Amino acid sequence: MDEMVKTGQSWLNKTYQKYVAKGDYQTIPENGKTGWTTIYALTRALQIELGISPTADNFGPGTEKAFKPLTMGATDAKPSNINYILQGAFYCKGYSPGGFTGTFGGQTQIAVKMFQKDAGLATQDGIISTIIMKALLDMSAFQTVSGGIFAVRTVQQNLNRDYSA
Repeated sequence: MDEMVKTGQSWLNKTYQKYVAKGDYQTIPENGKTGWTTIYALTRALQIELGISPTADNFGPGTEKAFKPLTMGATDAKPSNINYILQGAFYCKGYSPGGFTGTFGGQTQIAVKMFQKDAGLATQDGIISTIIMKALLDMSAFQTVSGGIFAVRTVQQNLNRDYSA
C-alpha cells in the first residue's frame, strides 16, 4: 500500500462525490493501490475540471482538445484541482511530485522531467503537454518493472523519442 496513493484516492472521492449521481464519477476503493479504478477516477476528475460531460474512462479526443499544457507555477480556477490530479497521477506512477499540495512547484517539475527522461523523450522541459498527461493517466510503466528486460526498455524509450509526435 502506498500512503500517497491512498491520500489521492480519498481526495478524489471527497472532491467528486457530488458527481456520482450524474454518472460522471464512481467512488473508488481507498486502499493505496494503483490500478485502473484509480486511473479512471483521475481521468474522470480531469474531464470534470475541463468541463467535459458526460465523462469517460479514457483520455480521448475531447479530453485531448480541452487539455492545456501545465507548467511550474500553474494554477487553475478550481483551487488547483488539476494540479492535485497531476500529483495523484505521479504517485500512481511511482514518482514523487513533492507532496499532495495542488501546487505545480519545483518538486513537481522535477517529477515531470524524470518522467520525460524515463519515457525516453528528447525534450525534458518539465512541461505537462497533452501527450504527457495522457501517458500519466494510463497503466503503462515508464520505469523497468520487476523482471523487466533493460534492452526492451531501451527499445521502448527509443520508440517514444523517435515517434512521440
